[in-house]
Amino acid sequence: MLKISAALSRELSDLPETPVIMVIGEIDTGKSTLVALIAQWFRENGKKVAVVDSDIGQSDVGPPGFVSYGFAEDGLSSLKSVLRQGSYMVGKTSPYGRELPVLIGVQSCVRAAKNQGADVILVDTCGLVRPTAGVQLKCAKAQAIEADIVIALSTPDLTSVANSLESLGFRVKKFAPLPGAQKRSPEQRGENRVRCWNRYAGEKGRIVDVDPSRLKIVRWWGETRHVDVRNLDFGTVGAVPDPHSPGFQIPCIWMKSEEKNWILGQLPEDYEPDLMWVTSYRLGVEGDMVTSA
Repeated sequence: MLKISAALSRELSDLPETPVIMVIGEIDTGKSTLVALIAQWFRENGKKVAVVDSDIGQSDVGPPGFVSYGFAEDGLSSLKSVLRQGSYMVGKTSPYGRELPVLIGVQSCVRAAKNQGADVILVDTCGLVRPTAGVQLKCAKAQAIEADIVIALSTPDLTSVANSLESLGFRVKKFAPLPGAQKRSPEQRGENRVRCWNRYAGEKGRIVDVDPSRLKIVRWWGETRHVDVRNLDFGTVGAVPDPHSPGFQIPCIWMKSEEKNWILGQLPEDYEPDLMWVTSYRLGVEGDMVTSA
């Protein structure tokens, strides 16, 4: 069973009150596993731990294409068991061209977690680390959330990011990638996105019939591609306002037949939204199961 090292334990014990901890690294170096281990370490020390998942391509806390956050429970084994509290739509599984909504999403999640009394906030990140986009995104993210420490799973390609963060005055601590971290092919990463969407839709998913004449459908502000809001494709990823969390959205999938239109998502009972934002992100859907993402 993996455990955090004594060196990392010392770093975690020497942080200010309500620390914001950002974990960075290339893809498949063990970032999400390390975040789960750190969350469990703080839980064992009696802390209320929030996890912000900004790895929009391989999300665990919410579905892909969204920045999501939740709170860790005792016995946490992976981030998949973190109960989603709120989500902010990006609308794509890559941050390229969507850097602004990613930053707003992470900042909003961190702020909400603080307002809900989190003692510790952990921020998981995507594997985009190479210059120039990776350096810019990680530096902007660290500044937006005012990270108290950046834990770097150090590899040669991470050097530019780490050096830039240190030059900005951030406390960067480097550790080796986790042992046993497995490289995944693009096909395996796609299959994982499908599992994430089906887990999201299946856990508390609810189908709501909608009347397009009464539902205002608009293009998401962060969307960079053309979206025909008058004739949405089956499987279009969108979101509706979260009635319990202002500023956040509930991820949804647009579905239709010749007779009706409906949306699938974790919608509260008796909630009939009158607004939906949509993106160019499309899912393959058969029945109520996602088959490609």
